[in-house]
Amino acid sequence: MEEKELLELLLQKVTDLELGLKEQKEHNAAVAKDLKEQKAHNAIVAKDLKEQKEHNAAVAKDLKEQKAHNAAVAKDLKEQKAYNAAFAKDLKEQKTQIAGITKELKEQKEHYLAMAHDIKELKEDQIMIKQAVLETNQNVKNIEASLESLSDQVSQLSEDQKSVREILGDHEVAIRTLRRKPV
Repeated sequence: MEEKELLELLLQKVTDLELGLKEQKEHNAAVAKDLKEQKAHNAIVAKDLKEQKEHNAAVAKDLKEQKAHNAAVAKDLKEQKAYNAAFAKDLKEQKTQIAGITKELKEQKEHYLAMAHDIKELKEDQIMIKQAVLETNQNVKNIEASLESLSDQVSQLSEDQKSVREILGDHEVAIRTLRRKPV
């Protein structure tokens, strides 16, 4: 081969190498750009990852607090159930007492109605007694008037008898009195 061909071949190879080197540089530049972008992206991802870790730590803390709160709520719920059971028991006792009171009230009402009936009868009896007392008082007044009249008549008879004794004498009156009495 000749020198010229050799040189051309060499030139061709150098040109190819330069072209390959240029392409390699462009490729390296693109890779460097991609690497830079990747680093920027990795920095963002690292920042996001850090924020996510902080968020996860906050969520873990909130979850722990929520668990503690849930445990407290469960305890309160258990206490509330116990309180509700006691309340239900008290309510049942109250219902029993109310039933007893209702029964007693019914008995008291019956007793009251019986007493009201008795009082009504007593009032009726009292009215009859008042009427009887008024009638008795009227009869007593009539008897008093009759007694007064009778007393006047007895006084008159006594006076008349005195006059007759004076006229007939005591001895004659005693004889006549004895004749009227059966022996």
